[in-house]
Amino acid sequence: MNAVADRFNGSAATTLMLRVRAVRQAAQDIRLLELVSQDGAALPPWTPGAHLRLQLQDGLVRAYSLCNTPQQRDCYLIAVKREPDSRGGSAFLHEQVQEGTTISASPPVNAFPLIADVRAPLLLAAGIGITPLHAMAAELATQGRRHRLHYFARSLAHAAFFHELAAGSQGMSLHLGLDGAETEHAIAAALAAAPRSSPLYVCGPSPFIDAARRHAQLAGWREQDIHFERFAAPAMPAAEADPARPVQAPDSTFELVLQRSGLRCQVLPGQSIVAAAAQVGVVIGTSCGEGFCGSCESTVLEGQPWHRDSVLSAAERASGRRILPCVSRCAGTRLVLDL
Repeated sequence: MNAVADRFNGSAATTLMLRVRAVRQAAQDIRLLELVSQDGAALPPWTPGAHLRLQLQDGLVRAYSLCNTPQQRDCYLIAVKREPDSRGGSAFLHEQVQEGTTISASPPVNAFPLIADVRAPLLLAAGIGITPLHAMAAELATQGRRHRLHYFARSLAHAAFFHELAAGSQGMSLHLGLDGAETEHAIAAALAAAPRSSPLYVCGPSPFIDAARRHAQLAGWREQDIHFERFAAPAMPAAEADPARPVQAPDSTFELVLQRSGLRCQVLPGQSIVAAAAQVGVVIGTSCGEGFCGSCESTVLEGQPWHRDSVLSAAERASGRRILPCVSRCAGTRLVLDL
């Protein structure tokens, strides 16, 4: 995430009815869906880094990065990796969605924008994390902006968009089949070859993002120049808990007080703060529902948040004043929000 850019834009209240115009394989275990307006109307515009929130079967909602080239305005492209431990989204989109299927969605939201900057950015992508960076690389190429892309994949067969990227990127390095130590070494080498003032964009599995951020910080990158997006919120590191006193298990029941509304309720194990608030009539606006867009960010008046998002900075987490209620919980027995 960009620490200074808006974390949310767009309206989740509007519903788009999209038709699957085409389906094809982008790489091994990665399915590319081409979505168009069901009624032929113009699609809302988007910018590289944006994601589309799909409303699937049985109330299931999943967000997928748009991976078009920026000039394609008649359709949205999403690449879906078939996850072996799918929670329902990738399995549904791989097994049940075909050409002609209609899917409802919210308009594109960009929580990972490509910042207008004269400096040449460095892009680091791993696995399906290439999807937003593919759109960014295409935009940079269109603008004639210098950039460098490092793409990490299990094999060439797993490298989605490789041929398009190789043809259009000003400079791309492909890293195949590396283990953890080799990946860390390649990340460090990529950073060492770039100016410390380069804007850095990172997307991929959490361990990859964590390694890139760590090496960038060690190499002297400023925090505001490190932009990243996770596809799932990580668990709170144990170091964030206060070792001086016992901390209640994060999935225990706790009391939620909505100060401005004058309401309170219980948040049950496995229930989100957003869902609990909705039961007493307080709607907290959300978009991704997975802790990475920042649209539900709220102020904490009392209580200790248990952070599970990938939006807040280390300083914001340490302050205990902000929370993403779509995924985060309370580390104690009572949480008071300014809602």
